[in-house]
Amino acid sequence: MDLIVRGASLPDGRRADLGIEDGRIAALEDGLSATGKREIMAEGRLLLPAFVNPHLHACKSFWRQELARQPPEVRSLHRFQALGHVKRAYTEESVLERGIQLVRLAIQHGTCALRLFADVDEQAGLRAFNGLKRLQALFPFMTIQLVPFPQNGFARHPGNRELLEQAVALGCDAVGAVPWLEPGEADQRAHAEFCLDLAMKHGLPLHAVADDTDNPHSRTGALLAELCLEKRWPLLLTQLGSLGFQPDGEAAQTIATIRAAGAVVISNGHIELVTCGVTAQPIPRGNTRVRELLDAGVRVLAAQDDVDNPYYPFGRNDPLEVALMTAHVAQLAWDDDLETLRQMVTDWPAEAIGLPDYGLHLGARADLVLLDAQDWRSALQFQPARRAVILGGRVRAEERREVQLFLD
Repeated sequence: MDLIVRGASLPDGRRADLGIEDGRIAALEDGLSATGKREIMAEGRLLLPAFVNPHLHACKSFWRQELARQPPEVRSLHRFQALGHVKRAYTEESVLERGIQLVRLAIQHGTCALRLFADVDEQAGLRAFNGLKRLQALFPFMTIQLVPFPQNGFARHPGNRELLEQAVALGCDAVGAVPWLEPGEADQRAHAEFCLDLAMKHGLPLHAVADDTDNPHSRTGALLAELCLEKRWPLLLTQLGSLGFQPDGEAAQTIATIRAAGAVVISNGHIELVTCGVTAQPIPRGNTRVRELLDAGVRVLAAQDDVDNPYYPFGRNDPLEVALMTAHVAQLAWDDDLETLRQMVTDWPAEAIGLPDYGLHLGARADLVLLDAQDWRSALQFQPARRAVILGGRVRAEERREVQLFLD
């Protein structure tokens, strides 16, 4: 065997040895008799399939590095105003450089797959998309998917339609959409229909940011679900913040439509705690109705969404941290909720973005993370070291933590 992990705790509570050969799981049994070129003694630590982050606005990440290059009059602007100047100054190289930082963090924290969004609009042109596209060749042992994203819409900037078409023609994994930012309902529908038609033309799923707002009348999530239900087309919906501000009956109707469409929802709840614009007490959470969606049979994923950008100043590109945040924001903290959280950052996003041969079974790709914890609840609570990150069958990262207490 190329690599053996001995005495690991699996998510279902079993202890097992796991053998890897040619980048695949070749053995998974208790007391494996084979020997490995390298062996890792897990000593009961938790072994999981590597994490998956299905939604990350990569081109805007670590934006302070770009902002620092701007003149003082730009740096003094509100962050959303400054962002336009920063995007106009993008180069493929600067986007690539920040993208490499993101991927290195992902590897460090045990992530095997990322779906990265790149703004494609009158400010960024195709530079962000082309810069991120170069990441794929640099990290062939990871799955790095790309989504061109028309951040500034079409109604005010009609040329963005052509830019989006050009990006899709260059090769991507889904077509992005953000209809809720258009100025009127007719413009929102036109945006949604254009992006869906483009996705269907190229045989790609539609991945849309919908209703990232406290406005209860914003319902582009329902519109997108209705369109994709009619066309029987795959849809991922991110945010859906307005659901939390709608009357229960109206929200239930939207959830039913999303369920009927077979759409997947992505929650970035910890981001919403910061970006929600309501400041009057009681301050709402701003996130979507995660539990109601789950109870209705809608698959809900958890994602990082942002790392140090104008929408969120923090983030480590760490799905384990995201799972802990989601436990608080979505109130998924007890009993079976914990297993739901694990699925939200592993198996469910892997299925949603179409990862082949993912998981802990014979023949699966050997994309694994060994956590310095005995079980999933402890991993959530203590956010432990990643003792070994195995991607493509090879150890790509190791972490040890040492604490010394002096109590006398």
